[in-house]
Amino acid sequence: MRAAGSAFRMQLALAWRTPNYWMTQATTPIQVVLFLSVIDAFDRPDLLAYGLLAPALMTMWSTAVWTGGSVIRNDRFGGVIELHVASPTSYWGIVVARVAAVVLLSLLVIPVTLVTAWVTYSVTVDVQHPFLLAGVMLMVGAAIVATSTVLSAFTILSRAAITFQSSASYPILLLGGVFVPLALLPAWVQPFGRLVFLSWGSDALRTTILEPGVSGLGLDVGMIVLLGTLTLVAGYRLVRVILRRVRISGEIGVA
Repeated sequence: MRAAGSAFRMQLALAWRTPNYWMTQATTPIQVVLFLSVIDAFDRPDLLAYGLLAPALMTMWSTAVWTGGSVIRNDRFGGVIELHVASPTSYWGIVVARVAAVVLLSLLVIPVTLVTAWVTYSVTVDVQHPFLLAGVMLMVGAAIVATSTVLSAFTILSRAAITFQSSASYPILLLGGVFVPLALLPAWVQPFGRLVFLSWGSDALRTTILEPGVSGLGLDVGMIVLLGTLTLVAGYRLVRVILRRVRISGEIGVA
């Protein structure tokens, strides 16, 4: 736990002074304006919650995926991954702590999104259940961290990690109902979307913002926890198996 805490604080310090990290956050206002302009052009105020949540979730997800991959990639380039593997401390725990740090920091895009919507389109949001919204957002953030560990594990094996990260991002966002309601996608796609935690997470977030009642929120939250836990366990197992494989083959330090 001490090593994970140190890794968490280190990553926060790195993120604060790393321009590349803030480039993702800097695009959030542009994305907000883009989504709101489409909603305004087609006169679809019912999709307003999508227009506000999509940029925030996109930024959180992209931050987690890119940071998770870059942690391992930079450790390999820097020649320190061998030290992590030789250490009794779990390397998986270090990766999780570092990804969690930047995902927590990426929550700053929420006030940025709200301010941008107010300045550009005079949109104000009356959140029905603010405390539930905060709790669900933290659970979604935790599930994002858990899922990113699965994708991070494959960057240990792949020499084309950047291509893999890019190709993995948008399909999950689309199946998660982040861009458009899952019900508007083809019928054969929708069952696959329900296997992605973001589809339950985005539904739960919209419920806490728009709905006076919270019926059905328990199922959404339960599925977020279930799918997040499954991916966390899968990420842990994958990192262990892949590290053992590359350690035996002698390829662990190959960039």
